[in-house]
Amino acid sequence: MNKLIYLYGIIPGGSSVQPFKGLDEQSDVYTIPFEDVDAVVCNLDETEYGEKELEKKTNDAKWLHEKAFHHHEALMSLYKDYPVIPMKFCTIYKSTDNLQETIDTHRERMVELLDVIADKEEWILKIYCEEDKVRDTVSEKNETVEAKKQEIAALSPGRQYLEKRKLDQTIDQESDREKQRFADWVHEELRGKAIDNEVKRNWNKDITGRSEEMCFNGVYMLEKPAVDEFLNQVSEIQNQSEDGGWLLEVTGPWPSYHFAQIS
Repeated sequence: MNKLIYLYGIIPGGSSVQPFKGLDEQSDVYTIPFEDVDAVVCNLDETEYGEKELEKKTNDAKWLHEKAFHHHEALMSLYKDYPVIPMKFCTIYKSTDNLQETIDTHRERMVELLDVIADKEEWILKIYCEEDKVRDTVSEKNETVEAKKQEIAALSPGRQYLEKRKLDQTIDQESDREKQRFADWVHEELRGKAIDNEVKRNWNKDITGRSEEMCFNGVYMLEKPAVDEFLNQVSEIQNQSEDGGWLLEVTGPWPSYHFAQIS
C-alpha cells in the first residue's frame, strides 16, 4: 500500500523527538532529516487519507475537531523542547521526494525563522467589553454626548422628542469610538514589550460563544525574559479597567502560528 507523509512542522536539524502516535493513531511520529532542518512527520495510508477520502473526513465535524486538536497538541509537545515552524492542519505529501522539493525551496527561510523564534514565546490577547457598561459610561462622561444633551435641553419640547432619538445614535457612535480608543491604548501600552506583534480580525459572538463583544484580537512575540512583565501589565490594566466593563483575556505560550509562517 502507498504511504502518504503528514507534516506537522519543521524543527532544527539533529533534534531527537520522543515518538508518539500520529494522526491515524497507528503510525508513530518520526523525523526526516534535511541537512540543517528536520521534518516532523507520520505516515498515512493513501487508501484512507487520499484526496477524496480526506475530503469526506473533513466534512465530519467530530473527526475534524478531534484531528485538528491532535495536530495542535503535537505541535505543543514539540514546542516544549524546540523552536518549531508549525504547518497547517492536513499538510500532506505524496512522497518524500515531494516533501524534499518543498524543503529545498524554503530551507533558507526555514533556518532563518527557526533562529528568529528560538527562545521566544507567542502570546494572544483578546479584549472583550460588556456593551451596556461601556454605553452607560459614554452616556454619562463623554464630552460629545454631553454637548448633544445640552443642545437638546435648549430646544422646545416638540423638538426635544425628535432630537432624543439622535442622541441615542450619538451614544452608539461614541461607544464604538470608545471601544476602538481603549483597544488602541492597550495595544500601544503592550507592543513595546514585544519584538513583533500583529492585530488580527475580531471574532463575532457566533464564533466566541460569549455574550461580551470582542473589540481587540492581537498576538505578540516576546523574548522569554519579557513575558512576566508583559503579563503583569495585562493584569494591571485589567484591574484598572474591570469596573468599566473591559475584560482582557491573555493566552499562551503558543507555537509560533503567526510569526513562523512559510508561504
